[in-house]
Amino acid sequence: MKKLIFALLYATRLVSVIAWLNRRRIPILCYHSVTDSENPVQPDPHKQHIPLHLFLQHLDYLKNKYNVVSLSEFQKAKRENRVLPDYSVVLTFDDGFEDFYKVAAPHIGRRKLPATVFVITDRADGRFVPDGESFLSWDEIKELSSSGIDIGSHTCSHPRLPDLSLPDVTRELSESYAAIRLHVGQTQISLSYPYGQLSQAISRLAESIGYSCAIANDIGRNDQNTNLFGLSRTVIASDDDIATFAGRVSGLTEWISVARRLFRSETDVSCEPSFSKRYGSAAAQSYIDSSFFTQR
Repeated sequence: MKKLIFALLYATRLVSVIAWLNRRRIPILCYHSVTDSENPVQPDPHKQHIPLHLFLQHLDYLKNKYNVVSLSEFQKAKRENRVLPDYSVVLTFDDGFEDFYKVAAPHIGRRKLPATVFVITDRADGRFVPDGESFLSWDEIKELSSSGIDIGSHTCSHPRLPDLSLPDVTRELSESYAAIRLHVGQTQISLSYPYGQLSQAISRLAESIGYSCAIANDIGRNDQNTNLFGLSRTVIASDDDIATFAGRVSGLTEWISVARRLFRSETDVSCEPSFSKRYGSAAAQSYIDSSFFTQR
């Protein structure tokens, strides 16, 4: 049902109208893993592992319809109170899966698109790697940085920061920041909060350590009024076809989320955020399903 609804909205060009209405607000797109396997990764409960053929369709859509800017350029424009071109968008990747280096980065480079990858620094050191998952090494991270990819922090070990003591949060943020500076030499380092979870104290701490910005979890786009240490992003699901992807980038899913909050009480929501405590994966946000269209 979800795909049918998005296909209809895409075919009737309603998605284009919504994109035009949102043309001056900047979405930060968040991917996780890109796989070149013929078969979908199973199980994939958080829809993190997008097949290469879908990912390439997304890149070509962005190349043709949007102005892809780096996260650094986005920050600079905000600090200078400068308006970016209409239809600007930022491309990011969470967790630092090794397939970013092997699969995604070559295609991003061929299209000359800027991107940021947020790495979990303990996993780059080879520590605490979950079974069956492969993450970027420091050698790969250095090579990516040399090719123009921005490197950001996803903390040392990807904990739920609000559950930690302040000294532990400080260690997670400061040691990851220091590791990236040591290995990559990058002076401007952005942060992606694990699971999108933060507090005012955590965001202030991130700024005091020296991070240039921090991305949270809220579905939405960004403008001049958005706090640099509470930026919103839009997570892309592994089964997003072009119609669904276009809807996400346009801001349609943000509108649906607002509508759901207006029409449904919290106890009636069936789509649980993937950063709920019952999940252990590094997933980031809920994915809009078809229940909004089929209920009420």
